[in-house]
Amino acid sequence: MLGKHSPGTKRTRVLFVKYHEAADQQPLSQKAAEKMGIYPSLSLGGLASWLRQNGFPVAMIDLHAENVLVEQAADSLREYDPRIVALTCKTLGWPAVLQIAQLVRSVIPKALVVVGGPHMTIYPTESLVWECIDITAVGDGEDTLLEICERLEHGDEPWDVPGTASRRPGGEVVLNPPRPVVHDLDRFPFSAFDLMPMERYHCLTVLKPMATMVTSRGCPWHCGYCSQVYSEKLRFRSIDAVVEEMAWLEKTWGIREIVMFDETFTIGKQRMLRFAEEVLRRDLKVRFNIRARVDTVDREVLEALKAAGLRSIHMGVEAGTDRMLKIMNKGITREMCERAFRIAREAGIETRGYFMLGYPDATVHDLQSTIDFSCELGLDWASFSVATILPATELYDISRERGYVSGDPWLDYTRNGGGTLPQLETETFSAEDLRKWRTKAYASFYLRPDLLKRKLSKTESREELTEMMGGAVVFSEIIKSSVLGKVPWVGAGKIATV
Repeated sequence: MLGKHSPGTKRTRVLFVKYHEAADQQPLSQKAAEKMGIYPSLSLGGLASWLRQNGFPVAMIDLHAENVLVEQAADSLREYDPRIVALTCKTLGWPAVLQIAQLVRSVIPKALVVVGGPHMTIYPTESLVWECIDITAVGDGEDTLLEICERLEHGDEPWDVPGTASRRPGGEVVLNPPRPVVHDLDRFPFSAFDLMPMERYHCLTVLKPMATMVTSRGCPWHCGYCSQVYSEKLRFRSIDAVVEEMAWLEKTWGIREIVMFDETFTIGKQRMLRFAEEVLRRDLKVRFNIRARVDTVDREVLEALKAAGLRSIHMGVEAGTDRMLKIMNKGITREMCERAFRIAREAGIETRGYFMLGYPDATVHDLQSTIDFSCELGLDWASFSVATILPATELYDISRERGYVSGDPWLDYTRNGGGTLPQLETETFSAEDLRKWRTKAYASFYLRPDLLKRKLSKTESREELTEMMGGAVVFSEIIKSSVLGKVPWVGAGKIATV
């Protein structure tokens, strides 16, 4: 399970552990979640590569890709005997991260447990109520983790490293000064894919072998439901570095498609044209798919990206009425959505739209309009979600102010190591109502004769047929979970349904 590890010139060994993301995929079953995809951890892979470049021995365990229980990692922990165990944590993964940290504390009690990621950036000190965690990292983690490693390597204490919160000897929890935002992203090496089980990563609608990349950090928009907490300042990797990594993935790993996980890939027309030009100049064959905002779509850009290998574009629509788009602080209109998807279709690019049901102040008319709009846009794929109350969002503040949730449930979740996830229920819609609307949305979109006919007419390969069959599995699981009324319950290290 430990897989490959990379020796270094220094003594301080670091083990990166990726938790199993079943919790992140609820309310889908694990069967459907596996169809949806398993991705390599860019954050852990990048950190591992950065430490290795600086002389530290590193190793990685991906519990999700290996599909194993946390306790099955005990032997690997003992075998590698790391000085530091590093984890990353999204909010829904918090209980799973705690289970790993607890295992580390019981198996190798002298190891330092360091946790970064979005949830730690929101709750850096509150998370340290759990004594199995020693240090939490806030924001970009490369220089922070490197300084922690260097401190230990030289026999110094790591408790006052900038960009962290820590529990000092004696139990005092301290939030240290922030670390300056990193602007030169090119100085970081490519992700340590050699430490990962690359053959196990896959995603419905993505060609295999696949890999993931990011070409920028930060997001300047302030959508009401999004907990993008790292930095409002956009920071870009150079085009030369981006295309060099694509070429490396194609040549070294035989990658056929790259999932670009930038918050918004299509920022800066000249940057995009330069990117497309460089990909074509180097005659790369690897395909890629991107995430974009509809108000950043440009015809010349999409045509250039298509020529360079763009296979599909994913864009958030969220609502079918301009009134709800304004309430969400989305900053777009229906007309912008229609234009963006029309340009993508005409350029021959596969399209996926994302839609949200049940945002505060939504009416029955708004929900039906959202479903109707999804069917009118000519999309190849659509994803529907019930509005989720994430921490550090405007939606969370509104929900607490209006009494849709009581107290501070995400703070309680952090301190308790899990709990019943807060569900949005308004004066208009109960949680059960919204599950039914979600089922209706999927059925309305995917059971249209015109869509089925179009998909069958475009199915020219075994891979495309597999995509359709996988989509059918996911669709059936969504329907089943909605009918059964499953509500996820997450506790420290386990997930069940009640």
